[in-house]
Amino acid sequence: MAVNGTNKANPLALAAGFGIGVLWIAMALWSWISAFRGFGDNRSDYGVIWAVVGTLLLGAGLAALIGTWWHQFALPRRRAHRQHH
Repeated sequence: MAVNGTNKANPLALAAGFGIGVLWIAMALWSWISAFRGFGDNRSDYGVIWAVVGTLLLGAGLAALIGTWWHQFALPRRRAHRQHH
């Protein structure tokens, strides 16, 4: 959201949102690496569960990135546009 009534993005919110998103995406990649190792060791149960965890983490990471961008940049512009019309 805007800081002090301006249309500038909040740097702390950007750092937190994008930081969490990047961290979750990194965790998703690590989970998929573990899944491929599980499949490689003929442990399909291990591979499937880590693939599911990785997919859920990827969704959470993308949601954090997109949501942060939306609330910091797109939403304030839409609100400002509506107020001027």
